[in-house]
Amino acid sequence: MMDNNDRTWRPAAGGTSDAERAASVSDDTPLSEAFQTLTDCLHKVYNIDKGVLVLRHNEGRQLAAVSTWHRGSARDGLRLNLPVEASLFEKVAEQGHVYTEDFCDSFSGNFFERKLLLDDDSRSFVLQPLKCDGRVLGLLGYSSREPMAFVTFEEGALDGICDRLGSIIEKSVYLK
Repeated sequence: MMDNNDRTWRPAAGGTSDAERAASVSDDTPLSEAFQTLTDCLHKVYNIDKGVLVLRHNEGRQLAAVSTWHRGSARDGLRLNLPVEASLFEKVAEQGHVYTEDFCDSFSGNFFERKLLLDDDSRSFVLQPLKCDGRVLGLLGYSSREPMAFVTFEEGALDGICDRLGSIIEKSVYLK
């Protein structure tokens, strides 16, 4: 549980905290499982409604959505190549910095990105680059009906676990 001023992980029922569950994701964890575990944990802290895992492939020239999460239900086994025209995802991947927005009506991405990331009632979203050895290999995107839900992403609160996800991507078959 959390209140509006406290975005720290707390122990869940059974004594295992969400932080411990997220930290248990190893470099050998399958990518879709790692995304789902992380999202299930973060959902409780950030009130996530929708999530997407996007990978760069074809030597960084193409983006593909490979897993989605919507209000508790995950879908993996995807390989939806995304257009790079008017792509906010591509812009964030190129810049390599966390991007948050608290006014979703002004979403500057393309139609496909909007559908993957936002619901009609979304009020904030984040795009977090996933890196390995300084290279952006993918993006983690989340949205919420809560305003300013992802401020701590900008402060680097999840850099460690996102680096681990980057390592998993590096070892995955998705990039091949």
